[in-house]
Amino acid sequence: MIAVFIFYLHIVGVTYAFAQGYHNHKLVDGFLAVAFVAIIFSVGWTISGFIVHFFIPAEGFGEILDPDSISLLIVTGLEAVLYITYFFRRSKNADSEVAV
Repeated sequence: MIAVFIFYLHIVGVTYAFAQGYHNHKLVDGFLAVAFVAIIFSVGWTISGFIVHFFIPAEGFGEILDPDSISLLIVTGLEAVLYITYFFRRSKNADSEVAV
């Protein structure tokens, strides 16, 4: 259940990244934002999955919190920090430059 929710959050995030890239610049920038999110997610999930599977047993901490869910939670938290600093601060800088 946690994995489904996290994948849904990523779909919403990819849609936002595409819309912002398309709105602020052009269509190609929207697709580049989607590729950026996809690469960060896939590499981050691979690395966090490797680390979590190394330290946590295969049965995890119950039925809901298995190692894959834990690795998805870790990568989502790290991505949230990255995307907030990249997308939101970038859009604030673009808005302030347009207003001047």
